[in-house]
Amino acid sequence: MASDEDYMAFLDKANRDPNEGTAKTQGKGKVELKALDQGVTIPAALKKATSDAFYVSDADEPFVPVCLKFEGKKLPDEATFAKLVNHPSPDDAEVQIMDIGEWDTQGQYKEIVDATRDATKGSDVRVYRIGREGSRAEYWVVGIGSGKLIGAKALAVES
Repeated sequence: MASDEDYMAFLDKANRDPNEGTAKTQGKGKVELKALDQGVTIPAALKKATSDAFYVSDADEPFVPVCLKFEGKKLPDEATFAKLVNHPSPDDAEVQIMDIGEWDTQGQYKEIVDATRDATKGSDVRVYRIGREGSRAEYWVVGIGSGKLIGAKALAVES
């Protein structure tokens, strides 16, 4: 049987931030993708929906609002989306476009999807999956409204 100190050390290690010690860079290495453009206002429905929402994976990560300036009339293709979020190599980015039902098979993210539809006044909503380093991926639930790409994103750790 382990001592109390050993057990607490185990719990501390298990609860440590997996990103601890990594820097957000704009060159090579770990890069934070852009979710918000300067000067844009996040729709109230998205603020409310993302305030307590988490994407369930090996690391339950919070959803964060997405609001990017976009002048297109239809949702962007994979390369255009990678450029919008400032992916360091948009032409080589692992971007996959998914339908809502394909991504949310059990309907557990209905509030995020509904908030995105409300914020975009009923536009088509799609999910963009961007493969990151290792077993990480980001899921972007977005639609088009008022000259912006609006929605939410979350990090997933998939093993």
